[in-house]
Amino acid sequence: MNDLNRLAVLDPARGTEPTEMQWARSRAAVERIMSGQGSGAVRRSPARRWITIGAVAVAAGLAAVVAVPILVPGAAEKAVASWTAMPTSRTGDQVMTQAEICGSGEVGGSSATVRPSDVILAEQRGDATLLIMRKTSGDVVECLIVGKDQVASMGLTAGKPLPAPPAGTVNLETMSSAGEGDGMWSNVVGLAAPDVTAVEIRLDNGRTFQASVRGGWWGAWWPGPEGGEGTDTFTIIVHSGAGTTEHRPSELP
Repeated sequence: MNDLNRLAVLDPARGTEPTEMQWARSRAAVERIMSGQGSGAVRRSPARRWITIGAVAVAAGLAAVVAVPILVPGAAEKAVASWTAMPTSRTGDQVMTQAEICGSGEVGGSSATVRPSDVILAEQRGDATLLIMRKTSGDVVECLIVGKDQVASMGLTAGKPLPAPPAGTVNLETMSSAGEGDGMWSNVVGLAAPDVTAVEIRLDNGRTFQASVRGGWWGAWWPGPEGGEGTDTFTIIVHSGAGTTEHRPSELP
């Protein structure tokens, strides 16, 4: 057995067939590079998704798998029923209760102290609050909170800051869906260049809604399955000082 064969057995993705979404994104990246729209290697984030196992949700990220409380069917249906297409932006001071709940979770390490400045992005849609915040560990996490004790959480970075996308663009750090039936919901999160002023999501059925943009991040959640891995059934509309561009998820780095 040569050195390459010895290393191959350590590959965590050995024998894994990429999903249709992963193939589509790879093909789109190659086409961008060949057409001169990109150069060098395109950074790919590890796949992250909400995974439901019994009575817990698991955030699967780069370094570890951490169990967190799930949005139980009643809470998920409540969030979906109260969802609004236009979010209300919140400051860190306005969401300290939710930030403390998110900060106390194990995803990204528990934060002993949570400050308003730890909140990077916060939005309210009906009964649900979406947060992107920085933990004491330096990790950036996302939490979707309904009430005071129903939380779904996912790690976005592992300590090191991520480089901003080029001017006028966004990337896609994660997209996912969770739940079932009337409680099914989707989620997308990415980085945004400093000059990006707004991001919208347009589903293939024509429904359009606003994402939130703040602190170099953008994100949104909505009722429905469209964010599930392997789908390419919505369009991301990016507004910046340079104009407006539209992208399928598979077209974004």
